[in-house]
Amino acid sequence: MNGSAIANGNGSVGVTPALSQVQLQPGSANLTTQSNDSVVPKNKEELNELLSKYYKLLFDSNKLKKEFEKSEDKSEGKFEDVNAQAKLDIESVLAQVSKEHEEYIKDESEFMQELFSENLKGTIKSEGFDNELFEKQVAGLLLLSRDYDLPEKFQKEFTTISDQTKKDDLVNEILEKLTELETDFETRAQNLGIKVPSPSSSSSSKTDKDTLHSPLGTIHAEKIISNKISQRLKELENLPANIGTFGDTDGIDKFKIQALIELKALRLLGKQKLLRHNILVHEAQQVKYADPNLKSLPLALSEKRSFNVRPKIEQRNPQLLAVQLEELKKLEAREAKRKQHIEKVDLVVEKSTSRSEAKYVRDHYRSHYLVRQINNFHQTTEKEESKKLERTAKQRLQALRSNDEEAYLKLLDKTKDHRITHLLKQTNQFLDSLTEKVRAQQEEASGGSMGTPRHGSPEVAVENKSDDKAELREKTDYYEVAHRIKEKITEQPTILVGGKLKEYQMKGLEWMVSLYNNHLNGILADEMGLGKTIQSISLVTYLIEKKHENKFLIIVPLSTITNWTLEFEKWAPSIKVIVYKGSQQQRRSLQPDIRYGNFQVLLTTYEYVIRERPMLAKFHYSHMIIDEGHRMKNAQSKLSQTLRTYYKTKNRLILTGTPLQNNLPELWALLNFVLPGIFNSVKSFDDWFNTPFANTGAQEKIELTEEESLLVIRRLHKVLRPFLLRRLKKDVEKDLPDKVEKVLKCNLSGLQYVLYQQMLKHNALFVGADVGGAKSGIKGLNNKIMQLRKICNHPFVFEEVESVLNSSRLTNDLIWRVSGKFELLDRVLPKFKKSGHRVLMFFQMTQIMDIMEDFLRWKDMKYLRLDGSTKAEERQDMLKVFNAPDSDYFCFLLSTRAGGLGLNLQTADTVIIFDTDWNPHQDLQAQDRAHRIGQKNEVRILRLITNDSVEEVILERAHQKLDIDGKVIQAGKFDNKSTAEEQEAFLKRLLEADANGADNEENDSLDDDELNEILARSEEEKVLFASMDEERKSEKVPYKSRLIEKDELPAVFTEDISHHFEKKEKELSKMRDKKRVRYDDGLSEEQWLKAMDDDNDTVEEAIKRKEERIAKRKRNKAIREGLLEEDIKDDEVGEEDDEDFEEAAQPRKRQRRARTPLPHIDNDDISGDSGNGGGAAIELDVDDDDDNEPETDGFTSKCLSVIDEITALTDETDGHNLSDIFIKLPSRKLYPDYYSIIKKPVSINQVKKQLDQEKFASFEDFIAELKQMCLNAKTYNQEGSFVHTDATVIEKLLDEKLANQE
Repeated sequence: MNGSAIANGNGSVGVTPALSQVQLQPGSANLTTQSNDSVVPKNKEELNELLSKYYKLLFDSNKLKKEFEKSEDKSEGKFEDVNAQAKLDIESVLAQVSKEHEEYIKDESEFMQELFSENLKGTIKSEGFDNELFEKQVAGLLLLSRDYDLPEKFQKEFTTISDQTKKDDLVNEILEKLTELETDFETRAQNLGIKVPSPSSSSSSKTDKDTLHSPLGTIHAEKIISNKISQRLKELENLPANIGTFGDTDGIDKFKIQALIELKALRLLGKQKLLRHNILVHEAQQVKYADPNLKSLPLALSEKRSFNVRPKIEQRNPQLLAVQLEELKKLEAREAKRKQHIEKVDLVVEKSTSRSEAKYVRDHYRSHYLVRQINNFHQTTEKEESKKLERTAKQRLQALRSNDEEAYLKLLDKTKDHRITHLLKQTNQFLDSLTEKVRAQQEEASGGSMGTPRHGSPEVAVENKSDDKAELREKTDYYEVAHRIKEKITEQPTILVGGKLKEYQMKGLEWMVSLYNNHLNGILADEMGLGKTIQSISLVTYLIEKKHENKFLIIVPLSTITNWTLEFEKWAPSIKVIVYKGSQQQRRSLQPDIRYGNFQVLLTTYEYVIRERPMLAKFHYSHMIIDEGHRMKNAQSKLSQTLRTYYKTKNRLILTGTPLQNNLPELWALLNFVLPGIFNSVKSFDDWFNTPFANTGAQEKIELTEEESLLVIRRLHKVLRPFLLRRLKKDVEKDLPDKVEKVLKCNLSGLQYVLYQQMLKHNALFVGADVGGAKSGIKGLNNKIMQLRKICNHPFVFEEVESVLNSSRLTNDLIWRVSGKFELLDRVLPKFKKSGHRVLMFFQMTQIMDIMEDFLRWKDMKYLRLDGSTKAEERQDMLKVFNAPDSDYFCFLLSTRAGGLGLNLQTADTVIIFDTDWNPHQDLQAQDRAHRIGQKNEVRILRLITNDSVEEVILERAHQKLDIDGKVIQAGKFDNKSTAEEQEAFLKRLLEADANGADNEENDSLDDDELNEILARSEEEKVLFASMDEERKSEKVPYKSRLIEKDELPAVFTEDISHHFEKKEKELSKMRDKKRVRYDDGLSEEQWLKAMDDDNDTVEEAIKRKEERIAKRKRNKAIREGLLEEDIKDDEVGEEDDEDFEEAAQPRKRQRRARTPLPHIDNDDISGDSGNGGGAAIELDVDDDDDNEPETDGFTSKCLSVIDEITALTDETDGHNLSDIFIKLPSRKLYPDYYSIIKKPVSINQVKKQLDQEKFASFEDFIAELKQMCLNAKTYNQEGSFVHTDATVIEKLLDEKLANQE
């Protein structure tokens, strides 16, 4: 039996190509015999059945043979197999199957070789096969499968069809008959399956029950036709967009257009019926005017008279007007006389006062002179003392700058400056405590053998013999205390073979090894682009080779894991690395090696560290390295808690290019993670170091002197220096080209200005879509700042605006004329392209990226796009294509968050930041995609900012955050080699800039010459750019200004729309308002940013949710500790972590800008003052929390029903609402005496709030609180007043409710 027909272990046979692809023909059954088993099988089932029979026969033969051999009576002679002939028949059939299979395989291979041979084209063409057309058809199918349109060239070639066979003609004829649309109603109804009877058939012998043959207009026929129309509508709506035709003379879109016409005709059926109805109603109403019989009817005449009556016009009485003028004249005369009298009296008083003062001075001249002399003496003494203090302060500051601590302490002891003494005392206490904690950490990590080298390495231990803390502090450097054991590294590890480390990278390796030897952890915070990945790999190879360590855990973002893998393959190919990522099947294949510990380095992502914790946390790792470690800035996040609790490591190392992104507690979170035993209190850390930066929050500003700033920041540097290493590219890479950042100010277009003002004033946009003559285009929006940013970027983000200005939706000059930023780029990008520069453009919003794609396609500029929806493998392909030597891609569009990490794009030399991020480090990371090691050209960064807009505020806030980073990190120069003079000089520049407030802003608007000065990198480019400007100006354009102006806008944008947003004011003259003043929003930086970036959230809603959470925590704490809520302060309540764990963002499907505008608000849904609904404004406030509110219990529902009854009470005399005056507390400004008379003010809003917070223990307490409100009103107001009367009525209602309760 041939090997092609081998059975599986269960007795079945696998599908062979001969049986699955080529069915055995009857002609091949030449082995057929009289036995059924000799018939060649036709399919896989027959073959399996034949094999089963064969195995059964073989089993029976073996069984009989064994029984024959065991039997004692062998007189019969030799054993004969009764199944031998049957087995031979089956084997012959299987042999035939194997033979035919081999022939099929042979023919197939010969055919494939012939197909791919070099002479294939000539052979096929000779046989009439058009290979070129076949290739284009395959390419067209690939385009259609990816939902792309076919090029026009392909469509023309495909429509030119050669002579077809009869079979193809028959198919075309059938399809044409099926898709042809008949215009005759009876024919079309008959095609739809409806039998339309002739008029004579109504009186035929057919019964009425046969509804198909009943005449049209009956209910049964109408119902059938309606159902058929609905089915036809569904069929037409579900038709594909690319309906094809097999005819060579038909138009390409013939069937598509016919189907679209039919669909629109069917959709108009309802409007046609309505129109007919309206016509009939109108004609019926006009009958009474047209019909002579109805004209003379009394009822019709009465209706006409009442309809045409004009209102009576009242005219004022001329005589009364003259009387009023005379009275007014007398009043003015009396007023003038009164003013003259007042001036005379004031003059008399002034004269009298001056005479009295002159007499007083004469009488008391001697005493006044003595007082003046005493004051002069004290002022002179004070000036001399202040000069002395200033001189001493300068001497003290000079000593502090020169690091002469002994002289500084002597001068400080003379002046007795309590603030500086307190700061110095804090410094000493903190350094002493940290020194003890560092030693305790080292002792604990080394098992009590501190000073003993790890694995016998040649380290040097530095010992301090002095026990006196003051002497120890003076003689010992704090860095030396932490790095007591030193090890000099002169050569890189031998297994690091990818290249030679640079000098600063060797220093970084030596620093990380020093941390390892001293049982400490740290943060490698080199600037982006200096090779933190290579330094980390060198540490791993060094510890494996020199220290014989094993099991390293490296946690990286998903976007950089590919880069880490490539670097390991290049630099350390001998290390066993497991890259744990991918699909579930791929991860499952790696799990056996992980369980058995068959690896040296485990490389994975943040997500899998949490998800696969039970398996990954079973090892005791030598080192845990976390890339992009600023993700650990939240100490209470799920990632941080998981790594702390479950993963055991000897050392931890964090890699980050931005150690301080927003505030100091985030830096503490990083230090707390790497050294939890040393930095264990965020409160003490913040209290000690946050003083210089208190003016960045909402609290009262605290101004520090230069000396105090130096002291505070110096102690911070002492604390951070042993655990944080940071070098800048400009310090270690002297050959790296410069990075020049320029801020380009853009003006608002006329359209942007109109929309910006509407958003500022009304928090809504009047987009002005005309529907039936009534303006209904009110678009209410949430998150005002986000909408203002959208307007500054491009107004076409709002589809309704584009629908008004550009209804065709075709890309034209409007795409750049309506936006100041796009107008600037229309001048800038062609210059960069012609001068050979390549551009990276970073965006905050994918909607703007969609519009920019339209603009670049219109300008014929090739580009690539990368955002959050781009897959990891696609990113690497894009990088290779863009960085290719002969790449013809000019521009790379990236989102700041998705494209700011793990990308090397140094082939580009220009970065355009389209809109600024709230976090300035995101923009810095984006800039370093081009400004990194390997860049040969000067990098020009252009930041686009709109004049007089919210973007200027965002930029100012970003500069404040970078100022904090400069004071904390940059001024420290944490490279372990900068001198004290360099640190102080750098810090001095920062302090002077902060004091002077000098910010070098660019001009508000740039002309072409100024713009060329910024863009040009050489004189040749300047000349080129100027010539391009001249060419552009010489072109004839149909507009005066490049930016669209107000007079070019449609009338809907230029009219006064204030009346659309006027709200009807209620008659609440008796109501008193109470305003609540909030001095602090209580939100953290992350919570505020999240609320700002979310379109469906606002800062006010976030503050409200935060206050509700604090109130709930206070209530719970009061219950636990048996206290009153008023006794618990807000700062005593433990803050919860309001941020969820940062999950991987769901990829968003990339799509073209939506061309269907959002639905407008119908006139029927708008209610305004005029009553007709036209032009009335409505603001759509979205409340996301409505669906999540818990259901109120029975007690709360009962109390709310009482409040509802109170608010429903009205006065019988004038109809005013009794509860209006009790909704809010009286204004403290208007009624200050109210709060001195009433000791416990109560309002309905307060009662509702207490009810929400569950402060009432019983229904009686709830009624008592409302009765207290009534008692306050009756106490403050006189008896008989309307407030006193209203309070009495409400009090009676409350008594009734309380009586019913009992």
